[in-house]
Amino acid sequence: MKAFTYKAKTGPDQIVEGKIYANTVQEVVDNLHNRGWTATNVQEMHMEEQKGVVSAGVNRFLGVRLKELISFSRQLANLIKSGLPILQALSVLQDQTRDPHFKHVIGDIAENVKHGQTVSSGLREYGRVFPSFYRAMLSAGENSGAIDVALNRIADYYTKRYQLVSKIKSALAYPILILVVGALTLVFIFTNVIPRVIPLLVNLNMKLPLPTRMLIWMSDFLRNNWMWVLLWVFIFFLIFERSLKNKIFAYHFSKFKLSIPVFGDVLMKSEIAQFSRAVAMSLQSGIPVIQAINICIPIINEYAIVNDIKESLRQLEAGGSFGETLKNNKTFPIFVSSLIGVGERSGNLVESLNNIADSYEMDCEEAIETMTNLIEPVMVLAVGLVVGFIVMAVLLPILNMNVLRV
Repeated sequence: MKAFTYKAKTGPDQIVEGKIYANTVQEVVDNLHNRGWTATNVQEMHMEEQKGVVSAGVNRFLGVRLKELISFSRQLANLIKSGLPILQALSVLQDQTRDPHFKHVIGDIAENVKHGQTVSSGLREYGRVFPSFYRAMLSAGENSGAIDVALNRIADYYTKRYQLVSKIKSALAYPILILVVGALTLVFIFTNVIPRVIPLLVNLNMKLPLPTRMLIWMSDFLRNNWMWVLLWVFIFFLIFERSLKNKIFAYHFSKFKLSIPVFGDVLMKSEIAQFSRAVAMSLQSGIPVIQAINICIPIINEYAIVNDIKESLRQLEAGGSFGETLKNNKTFPIFVSSLIGVGERSGNLVESLNNIADSYEMDCEEAIETMTNLIEPVMVLAVGLVVGFIVMAVLLPILNMNVLRV
């Protein structure tokens, strides 16, 4: 990817200059045209000059931590509210940001603002850092003249999302630790302990019990084929990851996850809570219902839910009611569609969506606690059963030999 300098007209007497990365001059011209500008001069930069710009191009594909994004949004809102010009506020945040990637992103946005762009337009080039929902909310705030309010709403939304995700991660941390430690322990037993015990069992000169023969076979298989096992595990995950890009597979896998007891309930409630909160915030910012739903769809990770919302959106665009269209979808609980329908009829759709988000976030926290209480003993029991099987397989031949002697 190459770096170019450009000059472009943004109005009858307004000309902006800047740097941009692309593969060809035509790409630069098209990029400027998409911004509503007319390119007047585009030149490729020398190799020495390109180094800094190419590194900027790489940064466009790197994200930042959610906590960093929340802090940026909240601080930018406070600086603007205090009366500091946007360009100066961005400069302040760039200086205090420790993340080198994010520091460059803020600097690039400030450069675009300096050349006449709005902040939301400057974010478009960094889709991995600023999601489409973030950009749409900020654009709505710019149009209404309340960018600080929009930024605070964005920060509030992502704060709630961060808290919910953190609770889910914390709940799963201990079971995952048990699983990993248990798996490593079993690998060690099968590859180091069992091979030393096998000669003793074989020298007993007796027919070994079935559990013992199974244990010997598994130990030999892992020691002799561990590279093939790792290769097949890698191939499986590679095929699985590619399969998720297939809409039919993604839909059915999503339906399967949502149908899992307790876990599916947590997944469903967290997705609906985030979506409801985001749509409510979009409506509060003055975005029309259909557009608000459209910009909030990317927030959802489960394809089964996305598919149902898109179907409801098509019916809504044809003149239907959002609440009524959701009733026709089996994915959404009747509580959600009914409350949305009530909100539409009473003119308090924002309040209804916020009530759904509040209710489901509370339910989600309770479901997470239930899931944690169920997973921990199940994991401990599973590891205990496997270790018990190994001990039984080793001791059975010795016990049988003692019985024969008696």
